[in-house]
Amino acid sequence: MPELWLKYGQTSVVLDIKYENLQAHIYPAPSIDYLAEQRIEDELSNIDISDNTIIVVLSVSKAVLDLVDQISQRAVLKGYDHIAFTSRADLLKMLRNSLRKQPFPVYDSTNASLFPLVSKYKNMLCISQARYDPLFGYGGSPTLLLRQFYPVEMNEAFYVRSNNLPNPHNKFPPLEVALRTVDSLNANSIEIVGSPKIFSLHHGTISQSFESAIRSLDLGKKTTRDKCQTTLISPGDDLESHLTLFSSLNSLWNVMESIKEGGLTVLLSENEMGLGCKALEMYVQEKLDIQKHLQEKLQYLEGLEHVLFLHELTKNYDLGIISTLPEYYLLKLGLVPFKSIKECYHKALLKFGRSQKILVITGADILSLAD
Repeated sequence: MPELWLKYGQTSVVLDIKYENLQAHIYPAPSIDYLAEQRIEDELSNIDISDNTIIVVLSVSKAVLDLVDQISQRAVLKGYDHIAFTSRADLLKMLRNSLRKQPFPVYDSTNASLFPLVSKYKNMLCISQARYDPLFGYGGSPTLLLRQFYPVEMNEAFYVRSNNLPNPHNKFPPLEVALRTVDSLNANSIEIVGSPKIFSLHHGTISQSFESAIRSLDLGKKTTRDKCQTTLISPGDDLESHLTLFSSLNSLWNVMESIKEGGLTVLLSENEMGLGCKALEMYVQEKLDIQKHLQEKLQYLEGLEHVLFLHELTKNYDLGIISTLPEYYLLKLGLVPFKSIKECYHKALLKFGRSQKILVITGADILSLAD
């Protein structure tokens, strides 16, 4: 009997499954080795980060925070005195904890305060984690900037989507809006592929580094021959993908192509920081009419695409979840709550037969499946 460990928040839980019930275990494996610490230091040495720079931290993955710490240490050694860091309010605590030993200021930025803050510095550098995004296809500095600081353009991106289903690993009109918007910024970015371990760094203008990063990300794309009736899904080792339902749902959308219509898929999603976005919160409180919102093309709300995808996909799939979130919230979203992996396993065998094959996917936050 194989024993598989699946990441669940800050811990891991075991799945004891019979060989005859395991269809496959899929996980991201980079086509190149992870970068050694010395290689990361060499890469940073080749990136010219000068004094008088504001560094916009768009993600708080472990890889991003480690890189931010290394950049701040280098700035201290070089005697820089006009370096600052900034991030949105909900990311600030983790960023400040990472920089607690450094003398540089850390600012809260919102869509109203980022650009006046940036204007006080000669240079702007963004740092983000490259991932798949169900609305844009790919995520990184262009999409995170749009989501966090460009409400008008984000609204445009949402309403030019091609359909009401998740579309990871595809370039569609929403991504064109994001790239067009950031091209007007006089700024560079560092895009990281892989977390907590890094297997590539990309630097240049925001569009250049982003395009390079997503090519690297796609090197680890997996293909599936057969769709599966039962799937267990876990995000990877990076805590950022487990913190909220908003962040962990991307792991589900990344691998929906592997699931048969009418099948059961269960997401491990601890979510110690709650739902994580306004749209999900409003929906469970019955303050969001998704159909009316779309028909009247009302202003985009953070996480609106997740509400839309759940609304569409729960019609044809059983979407289950193991989470610390209240069952009331989960049921409102159309999700089937489970208390344990063992319960999921037994439910699948009961529903589809004792010979049911189960697909296990780990690291789904940075994994994309294609036919």
